[in-house]
Amino acid sequence: MLKLENLSLRFDDHQIIRGVSFDVGDGELVCLLGPSGCGKTTTLRLIAGFERPEGGTIKIDNEVVSAPGTAVAPQKRGVGFLFQDYALFPHLTVAENIAYGLPDQTKDQTNQRTGEMLSQIRMTAHADKYPHELSGGEQQRVALARARAPRPRLLLLDEPFSGLDTTLRTKIRRETRDILKEQGVTAIMVTHDPEEAMLMADRIVLMRNGRVVQTGSPRELYNEPVDAFAAEFFGDVNHLEGVVDGEWITTEAGQIPNKNYPDGAAIDVLVRPDAISLGSEELENSLSKQVHVCAVDYVGGSSHVRLGFSEEIDDAEHITARHPGPFDAAIGDRLQLNIDQTKTFTFPKLEDV
Repeated sequence: MLKLENLSLRFDDHQIIRGVSFDVGDGELVCLLGPSGCGKTTTLRLIAGFERPEGGTIKIDNEVVSAPGTAVAPQKRGVGFLFQDYALFPHLTVAENIAYGLPDQTKDQTNQRTGEMLSQIRMTAHADKYPHELSGGEQQRVALARARAPRPRLLLLDEPFSGLDTTLRTKIRRETRDILKEQGVTAIMVTHDPEEAMLMADRIVLMRNGRVVQTGSPRELYNEPVDAFAAEFFGDVNHLEGVVDGEWITTEAGQIPNKNYPDGAAIDVLVRPDAISLGSEELENSLSKQVHVCAVDYVGGSSHVRLGFSEEIDDAEHITARHPGPFDAAIGDRLQLNIDQTKTFTFPKLEDV
């Protein structure tokens, strides 16, 4: 449905977008994810036609809308855009805001389409209200309906839930995904929140410094990161220093099989806290070692347990485990640390620049 090939863009002397390529299938919801300044929103604006790339090609339904020598105007691309601040007109009612994007239709066609959109967002009873009379979640739904009213081929959403509080954000993003999926809408959403991307997206495009780092399903990006940045972006990780010794990588917590790294190479071994279990005995097929408890912090529904490898309680070399519920242990207790090798990631250690 959408195909980006080798997009690049420079502002002054700063390269904003660097060889960005990915595609989006019909009815697919793709999230552009990454830290602030990585090029997510700029990529969205290039797709919409608000910015023009220096190089590369954008195709929508196999139509070239942007290429060297070609630039289809934004209003002719069949793209809907949901802005971060919703941009509702304060002097127009809910129904009038939705109808604003339908200037080329007859009054009857406009009324029919507006009624359809009000029904889809379950706000028929609020048709005559003004934006200031609505909650943040209701305003978000109206903005979504207005963007979809002209039946765009593609819907673009720029951090649409960032202005909502935590409880409302959870509810509205679930409603938004349900609406988009029920209607078979093809959409691209920008977010900097990895949890939001995993909850919303069919596929995630992870970006850094204007480049695509990795593309895949939420499960693929979480379980099969291509580098340390990708692994760390989706949650806390523990770093163990490893050194290749023949067929093995030796770490403070034990040995894991070598993945063709050269002998003597320094390896960064990343371990998610949920890959760690604690008990009284060694488990099969795991990194396993006796450790002592340095600290226990109860955080909501889980405990963060800080574990040391040496005999010193204030050991600087430690690893943190996440244990469901309260963890019954005292400082200094000795435990068996077990790390699931299938949930560890190894990458060549990068030298500090």
